[in-house]
Amino acid sequence: MTIKDLPKIKDVNISIEKLSGYNFPDYDGEISVDSFVEENVKILTDEFGFIFSPLWPLKQEVFTFNFFRVREVDSFQNISLIREHSYPPIQITSMGRCNFPNYPVFYCSNDPLTALLEVVRDNNITNKKYCISKWEFQPTVDELYFQTFLQTELPSDNFFNELKKQLIKKIDQPFEKSFNKKLDKDRKDGILKYLEFLDSIFIDNKNLSLSASLAHRSLYANHNLRTDILMYPSIQTNKKGVNLAINPNFAENNLKLTRLYEVSLQKYESKTGKIDLSFHRYADVKRDMIVFKHLKKTDIDFKNSVKTDFEIEL
Repeated sequence: MTIKDLPKIKDVNISIEKLSGYNFPDYDGEISVDSFVEENVKILTDEFGFIFSPLWPLKQEVFTFNFFRVREVDSFQNISLIREHSYPPIQITSMGRCNFPNYPVFYCSNDPLTALLEVVRDNNITNKKYCISKWEFQPTVDELYFQTFLQTELPSDNFFNELKKQLIKKIDQPFEKSFNKKLDKDRKDGILKYLEFLDSIFIDNKNLSLSASLAHRSLYANHNLRTDILMYPSIQTNKKGVNLAINPNFAENNLKLTRLYEVSLQKYESKTGKIDLSFHRYADVKRDMIVFKHLKKTDIDFKNSVKTDFEIEL
């Protein structure tokens, strides 16, 4: 490929029009996951000429936030085992936005309420308790690879809008490095439009097989530039928050469970964002032991980054 092979904005618009409403295949387990992903990727590369997945090499200290996961309390077999709070075992891993059956990923959010709402969804919340687990980076000097699917319409109060803007500013750098030549405006606009298309269908297309294909080729890539952490908008918060999908090996080696909260959701109004949350107990994880205790408001050490009408009851 040369720089002349990159599509211009008019060519990208034509290709997007062709794929508008296109029924991407659903994964049925008849072929291997890798073969299925190749089929989906081929649809995109045949139309656009290439597939683009911007990857950010970053140091750990860039991530100043913690990671939060949530499970319904009744789903645990043994809530005092650290492993039960991590990604699901292979044999019970079902289809998800970023994964195929038998290919688990560590789903979480930088925001505890976003993580909670992603699990609650539209389910009946009456008499249900949830466990919010807090994870932190273990000290490491390793570089990690970070990928986003944020080039889609986001609310103005999404904290990561700035990250979206930074990527737009740097979009031509990998191409200029590869071709040793600056991109013309037509091709730069074409690449940005293509990226907007990919990121939009990732989150808005109801076919999870398509988003799972785009995520799998990154999180399970068979090379040393494999994505460690993938970020995408949270549908359950109307894209005000973000979700993270983390490669399981990266989670095993670099994340540590530090605290748990057992809560119940008294009320959630999706239109207004009003949340009434009751805290029942908490646990610090020390010397690999989980011991739950009753808590006071001062024991609650997380702050939600997504703007909501948030009330706490003990």
